[in-house]
This record gives sequence, structure tokens and C-alpha cells, in this order.
Amino acid sequence: MHSFLLMAHSGWRYLALLALIVAVVKYLIGWLGNNGWSKMDRQIGLITSIIVDIQLLLGLVLWPVAWNDHPLSRTRGIEHPVLMLIAIVVMHVGQARVKKTADGNKARTAAITFIVTGLLVALGVALVTSAMG
Repeated sequence: MHSFLLMAHSGWRYLALLALIVAVVKYLIGWLGNNGWSKMDRQIGLITSIIVDIQLLLGLVLWPVAWNDHPLSRTRGIEHPVLMLIAIVVMHVGQARVKKTADGNKARTAAITFIVTGLLVALGVALVTSAMG
């Protein structure tokens, strides 16, 4: 079970990172190009959130299973999940703000939200991969 969860969580991270990159690029184009907010913009945010939430769910299931026999130190075993939880909170709070923001500023708010989320996720991935290597 541990091996399957670890493979799923490790593999899904690439999809999560790709989704975050697509969202950031789309929202930066919208922000810098002063484009309006479209249904596709909303769907990109929703799909990205779902993908990242699945990654979080896989990680939360893996965390207690891997606690004793994972190659990470106990400190790294806390830093990574806490950082990922912060990234998820930033993403969801930012998306809630996007919904309440005027149409002309939605792309800017979404871009900033997903840039910060992406940076936190990249840092969390770097923590784990540097600890394992």
C-alpha cells in the first residue's frame, strides 16, 4: 500500500505542477492583456484546484502510512505537509477572493493567487526531493 500511494503521490505532482503552470500562464495573459474574465478562466481555476486537492488527499493518506518507514527525517515529514497545507489554503482563499473581485481585476487576483500557490508547492517539492537525494 505504501509503495502504491508513494507512486501515485509522486506521479500526480507532475500533473499538479502542470495545472498550476497552465493557470499562471493563462491568468498572466489575461491580466497583462486586460482580457475579460471568461467561463474558461473559471474552469481552469476549478480544474487546477481539483487536481491540487487530489494531490493533497493522496499526501494526507500517505503521511501516516509512511511516517515510520519513509526515508525523510521526521522534521522533513512535518515541513512538507505543513507547507503544502499552507499552499492549499492560499489557493482556496485566493479563489474565494477572485469570485468577489470585480471582473476587470479577476485575472490579476487569480494570477497572484496561483503564482504564490505554485511557488509554495515548488518549495515543498524541492524540500522532499532534496531530502530524498
